[in-house]
Amino acid sequence: MRMQTSTRRRHIPLGERLDAAEEIRAGRMDVLTAAMKLGVPPEEIERWVASRERPVTFAEVVTSPAELRLTRRAERLVALIAAADALIHALTGRLDAECKKFGRFAQQGSQS
Repeated sequence: MRMQTSTRRRHIPLGERLDAAEEIRAGRMDVLTAAMKLGVPPEEIERWVASRERPVTFAEVVTSPAELRLTRRAERLVALIAAADALIHALTGRLDAECKKFGRFAQQGSQS
């Protein structure tokens, strides 16, 4: 006697999918662990993580459009400042290395 295997995908409630995706995004769980825990293939978990679905807070629902716009602008400004800071740090390192190299050449030239 042959056993029938089900080809139906296991239904995971939306809340559990969102929680799993959030745990993975936050680095508290990996894809394989979530897949084993929920009994679904890792590819399905990866689709959940790539999805734009996410929990919405009450504050987001009642916040005015102007406040949301300002919040997004502030977040973008913070990201731009962080990028500029990293660039300044890298350029300072390169300048320092070039100055040290130039200093060595200057010292060698004066000793001749």
